[in-house]
Amino acid sequence: MKEDVLERDLPWPRITVVTPSYNQGQYLESTILSVLDQGYPNLEYIVVDGGSTDDSVEIIRRYERHLTGWISEEDGGQAHAIEKGFAGATGELLNWINSDDLLFPGALRRIARAWMAEPRADLVAGVHASCDAEGRITRISAPPCRAAFSPRCWIFPVGQPSTFFTRRGYLRVGGVRRDLHAIMDRELYYRMMRSGARLVAAKGLVGAFRYHDRGKTACRRDLWRREIPEFMGSNGISSRRHAAARCWMRLVRCIDGSYGRSWAMTRRLRGMMPQAVE
Repeated sequence: MKEDVLERDLPWPRITVVTPSYNQGQYLESTILSVLDQGYPNLEYIVVDGGSTDDSVEIIRRYERHLTGWISEEDGGQAHAIEKGFAGATGELLNWINSDDLLFPGALRRIARAWMAEPRADLVAGVHASCDAEGRITRISAPPCRAAFSPRCWIFPVGQPSTFFTRRGYLRVGGVRRDLHAIMDRELYYRMMRSGARLVAAKGLVGAFRYHDRGKTACRRDLWRREIPEFMGSNGISSRRHAAARCWMRLVRCIDGSYGRSWAMTRRLRGMMPQAVE
């Protein structure tokens, strides 16, 4: 409460969050609430539904007065929905939170503080969590204290729901690639880093990725098997160089303590719901 009073009049940057959704009514409401319950004073929140046939639209209508905007229509997939959501975005910082993922309480303020301290940075990553289908925390991953890794080797020890980026950086590289369905996030970060973007770490928990049987990670592994080799080949990233960079990053994370922080936080928070973590 004291912190809220002290920070109430800060010039908080506008943050745009887009939630792409398609037939995820089982999880959609908890996702929407995790964004709206942030209480962030300068939020632009847009839900882009791909023409769901479950109860998703009913859920969206329940909260539409709290949304900046929403649409429900057929699209070309997740990346296309994200692209449409960001098309009219006015936020200085952007991210998409998928309709089965979550934000931790206070996440947007953590991202904003980190960026206000380093306004030249174009990527801001916080501590990331993995959850089971019920939303219980299974693992925590803290980003390295500094970006001591090479974008040429496609090494990004960050989680997508926990990684925000500036609108200027997003527009500079032309946005997400609509033809990708599994690696659109890492491919975007890659192009941003290659264009000179800096990454800074935010303190504290930010986003949670939910693993479940209907998720793309679990049921569409064919997408990963196709898109990753194509991407690495087209960008001249050899498997040997990529493996060496992964080893280097592990060493860096051991030295800077991010592995230790991840282990300690996992031990303390395992089994908890993100909404209950302050």
